[in-house]
Amino acid sequence: MYQKKADEIIKLLETKGEAYSKPDSFFVQLSHVWSGLLGVKLTPSQCCAMMVAFKACRVINQSDHQDTADDLVGYSLIMTELVNLTEKDGSWINPLRNGS
Repeated sequence: MYQKKADEIIKLLETKGEAYSKPDSFFVQLSHVWSGLLGVKLTPSQCCAMMVAFKACRVINQSDHQDTADDLVGYSLIMTELVNLTEKDGSWINPLRNGS
């Protein structure tokens, strides 16, 4: 039951990644923007956690929107990749992908 929905969300993440940027690259970029705006250093995974919180507020205010529930799953899947990012020489890398 859950596998079909997870597969749909993964496919959507891949499609959006082709159009907008891969999620890890996007959240690295977002962390730089939000850190600059707030004057506080944020990690990519912290930014993703903030998006999860944002979507959770939407569920609280309108619990019958399937796309919001799907977004929560999508951000959770993205988080499983972002937690592997490490900062090295001012850049974020995923050692599991880069082999370093």
